[in-house]
Amino acid sequence: MNLQIAMEQILIFFIIMAVGLIGKKFKIINENTEQSLSNILLNITLPALMLASLNLEYDSETIPNMLQIFYITIALYFAVIILGNITAKLFRLKSPLADTYKNLLVFSNVGFMGFPIAVAFFGPIGVLYTTIANLIFNIFLWTYGILIINREGSTNFKQLLNIGTVVSALTIILFLIKIKMPSILLIALDTIGDMTTPISMILIGSYMADINSLKSLFDWRIMIIAFLKLLFIPVTLAIILKWLGINNTVTSLCVILAATPSGPTNAIFAKKFNAEPVFTSIAVFFTTLLFLVTLPIVIFILNNFILN
Repeated sequence: MNLQIAMEQILIFFIIMAVGLIGKKFKIINENTEQSLSNILLNITLPALMLASLNLEYDSETIPNMLQIFYITIALYFAVIILGNITAKLFRLKSPLADTYKNLLVFSNVGFMGFPIAVAFFGPIGVLYTTIANLIFNIFLWTYGILIINREGSTNFKQLLNIGTVVSALTIILFLIKIKMPSILLIALDTIGDMTTPISMILIGSYMADINSLKSLFDWRIMIIAFLKLLFIPVTLAIILKWLGINNTVTSLCVILAATPSGPTNAIFAKKFNAEPVFTSIAVFFTTLLFLVTLPIVIFILNNFILN
């Protein structure tokens, strides 16, 4: 993975985020705009991006890579859940702070950040691989994620049947049975899917504009979340995958997805269940901001110490 290309792509992300931040500050973007863009992203452009990956040509390594990503992603979720529980007790965090702390560690920004990065670094095949991670993300989010933060201790499994889960599963199934779409439909889906990156970056920048006090970013608990989420977890994963002899493509994709910041869904859940919503929002913003610095570090470690 070329570090210079990675830095250029991160700079592009930063510029588009800045556009979103400026747009929010000058009231070009408001909460209604954010909600509309979020709905378009999650329900239109992201599903189109996933489905557009169906017609790509693949080689003999594609299916084994998909299976490895599937197993690695599941194992990573369980490992991070354990890490979250251990560190929450170590730092003597109490509910509901402990609950939202665990979710902030477990649930990354797969949709808004993971897919754009996969497209930038790996091309169409990266979208297909990330679709697998997105499916697992949705399953854990609507089971563990709800149970850990909902004090009533119940979840609605019908929520698993959301558009993200359904399209992720459909894309994988159609790919495995080698369904090809008509070229004109593919072009249309590809064009719609191309809007995912700019919309997601503008949204993230807009969300960042809501930070009113820089002092709140330096809460030691948020610093711990940022360190574990952005550096400790991905670097540890990279070392383990190198030890296991996993190939470069799978290692790079899994590590970079693991290095993405805490997802905005955490803030939505925290607000819904009154589980430290302000703390959660600040943690999401801070990890997203710091991600622009930590991702090059993770890529540098991958290039110089992990990848063959």
